[in-house]
Amino acid sequence: MADNEIFDLDSFDFGEFDSLDTGVNVKRQPVQTPDVSNIVTFLKKRAMIVIFVIDISGSMKGARIGAVNDAVRNVLPELKKREKGNTSAEIKVAILEFSTNAHWRTLIPEPVSTFQFTDITDVYGGTNYGKVFEKLNEKLSADQFMSSTAGAYTPLIVFMTDGKPSDMGLYRETLDELKQNKWFRYSTRVGIAIEEGALSADCKRVLTEFTDKEKNVYEAKNTAILARQIKMGTLTGGECGSETG
Repeated sequence: MADNEIFDLDSFDFGEFDSLDTGVNVKRQPVQTPDVSNIVTFLKKRAMIVIFVIDISGSMKGARIGAVNDAVRNVLPELKKREKGNTSAEIKVAILEFSTNAHWRTLIPEPVSTFQFTDITDVYGGTNYGKVFEKLNEKLSADQFMSSTAGAYTPLIVFMTDGKPSDMGLYRETLDELKQNKWFRYSTRVGIAIEEGALSADCKRVLTEFTDKEKNVYEAKNTAILARQIKMGTLTGGECGSETG
């Protein structure tokens, strides 16, 4: 090409390629843009974790733990319905039991669609709130329960107890540490005070500190209404959690 010759891009021969922009030979290598509906099926849903914190201290023996078992078992189908109605969310369940100590019944959050709940039968010990706050702080992190490549909704935490803390003078330090956890701060929290707990000013006060909202503390003054309160707190809180996320 001479130095004074004008370069004409439209007349240039690209050889095996039909376009300099795409770098693709359309005749030999046809490319079809997939339909949006086909793409959506491959998108990962955002996880929403529902954590049930269940008091298994000695005072929960009998009708109280039986009512909790019934309530959790009955609320799971409702959560499954909510998941089916929300194409962007995958609901997962985790259960934290506590008495003198605390331990996770579920090592990782399990999809509600396949989660199988087995009744809690062993109840014993005191009511150590500080251990609950420690365990929550450990797992509410990106490398633990909140790990997800597609992000996650803020969690919902439902705390059920029938008594004030056994560690009344000690729990506050661990609660203050937990409140520095960003996942906890932005979570939706519900407290349910059961029978004696519903009559205890100390129990309701600490649950209010935990939830940060007095309206999020429910009173189940007898086991007959406990299932209704757990269902109401879980499903109402679940709506708030997904919106916040």
